[in-house]
Amino acid sequence: MRKYDPLMLFLDKSGQKEITLSYDEMEEIIGESLPRTAYNNKKWWNNNDKSHTQSFAWSDIGYRTCKICLGESVTFVKSED
Repeated sequence: MRKYDPLMLFLDKSGQKEITLSYDEMEEIIGESLPRTAYNNKKWWNNNDKSHTQSFAWSDIGYRTCKICLGESVTFVKSED
């Protein structure tokens, strides 16, 4: 299992078109702390960057990050198919 698979499963099971998760919620979901760069650099949250394992967690199931409040929360939106 990849590190961010629990986040992928959570988003997928939510069935929501848009969901905002706090950093604390995401850390609880994945079972460990997010890296410092997730707190300090919006690029960490880029969509469809296949060189970063975290982006697989949402892009593989059709979500995109759209609102990033560094150190606070991230909003994920399901892409329209």
